[in-house]
Amino acid sequence: MSEGKEIFSIISKVVQRFGTSDYGLPAQKKIAETEKLIGFCLFDMEYVVPLSDISEVLEVPKCTKLPRVKPWVLGVANVRGRLLPVIDFAKFLGRQHSGVSSAHRVLVFDIAGTYLGIIVDQVLGIKALPVDSYQPASETGPLGSFIDGRFVVQEQTFELFRPQRLMEDHDFMSVSA
Repeated sequence: MSEGKEIFSIISKVVQRFGTSDYGLPAQKKIAETEKLIGFCLFDMEYVVPLSDISEVLEVPKCTKLPRVKPWVLGVANVRGRLLPVIDFAKFLGRQHSGVSSAHRVLVFDIAGTYLGIIVDQVLGIKALPVDSYQPASETGPLGSFIDGRFVVQEQTFELFRPQRLMEDHDFMSVSA
């Protein structure tokens, strides 16, 4: 029994000695909810699209031209046995691509059963942007009605591109010349 009291006494002394220098646990940081998005450039502006909206990102493939289509339809490409219509998005918007053509990429979407790819100037990779940095925006700028809002993070703005709006656009869906 005295052995148990002796151990308790030793533990009490250790607690007293080192208990005063206890720094405690580090403060908990607030974890901000984020949305995963793919960043891309078009006309020297930065845009993002929800990661869940993109099927894949490709280098610009060789395309077979189609007769009697508008000039912004580059053609179709065979992507793993599936025909992918490739759209020169800059031409559709009445502009020219900026940047080096070797950096151009195709964002592939499968929207409501429509499989299509649009060419952008550059893909910036995956971005995790805080949900609370989202701001609704008016339809301005070169992508106009295809923009749903913007994320503003540390004085950098990323316009939110909504590919579903392409399917709702009469001019985009009217590809025959």
